Amino acid sequence: MAAKTASEKTASKPTAIHAFDFMESNPATPMPPIIACFGSDDFLRRMAIHHWIESSKLDSETIRAYDGDEDSWRDVHDELATRSLFDSGGGRLAIVRGADKFVTKNREALERWAENFAPDSSLVLELQTLAANTKLYKLIAKNGFLVNCTPPDEKAMQKWIIGWAKSKHGLQLSPRQSSLIMERIGAICGLIDCELAKLALFANSSGDVPDGRVAELVGGWRTQTAWELADAIADGRVALAIEQLDKLLMAGQNAIGLMAQLSWSLRRFGLAAQLVEQSERVDSRIPLSAALERAGFKPYEVAKAESRLKRIGRPRAKAMLAGLVDLDLKLKGSHSSDPRARLALEALIMKLG
Repeated sequence: MAAKTASEKTASKPTAIHAFDFMESNPATPMPPIIACFGSDDFLRRMAIHHWIESSKLDSETIRAYDGDEDSWRDVHDELATRSLFDSGGGRLAIVRGADKFVTKNREALERWAENFAPDSSLVLELQTLAANTKLYKLIAKNGFLVNCTPPDEKAMQKWIIGWAKSKHGLQLSPRQSSLIMERIGAICGLIDCELAKLALFANSSGDVPDGRVAELVGGWRTQTAWELADAIADGRVALAIEQLDKLLMAGQNAIGLMAQLSWSLRRFGLAAQLVEQSERVDSRIPLSAALERAGFKPYEVAKAESRLKRIGRPRAKAMLAGLVDLDLKLKGSHSSDPRARLALEALIMKLG
């Protein structure tokens, strides 16, 4: 039986397909005029876009990438709408990376493009958030394609780890090993991919790695120290957090990779605060413990998380999500150099301390 195309999987309702499902599908060709790959996981967004490109079979000369913080809509539109005498006629593709601010600045123009697009041209928006109640989201759902690149629940993550390990790294992992990797790394797909690549170096000819070897290799002291850094920030232990940050950066830890781990751990406090406030608005307040579980904390973590959230306080917790997004944008732009990246991370520690 032939694999369903991505279009067939979503034909019944105009909603986003998850990146895991999308990367197992055969994307429709020609590509739709506008595509949004959105969600919190950088790795999944990159892989989804790569899957589009690989499946489209477009000539590399017809693909252009733009910076959402720097480039203008005019530049992007001209690329999509203008034909060169040397075009092969196979279509053109423009990718806007880090497109959150780009969408905010050019929303009306993007809405017009989604309704009145140039033939054989596709625009890909790579961004962290895209609200489902906006006109742009609905137009992309109608005339284009939406790929959700936020990690799903733990069960789905463990299933993905097993499948990705086999298809991309030639590993034969057991559910127990997948669970251990998830526990050690968290729902950070890029870091998981790095750990799987490391495990592949120690696999036998059948792709098997002993349980003890997995436990020994996965995570390592840097991953453990990153979790300790997140805990120190949540506890308000500023001196310890700065010390842990220094150890990680001196050891060569990439600031963006470190940010991914911190964001996964800390954003749950912001989500919990939002859930409590939303419930209060409809006069149906949920217990703080329930909000923390819904935000992603495991039952055995809730008691400690509750005391940490109370220390952080609601105003700071509510501002945490925006603060983490802002930090991520800085690390990919104005604070991409090592010294400025350290300053940005230290500022986050001081703000939450």
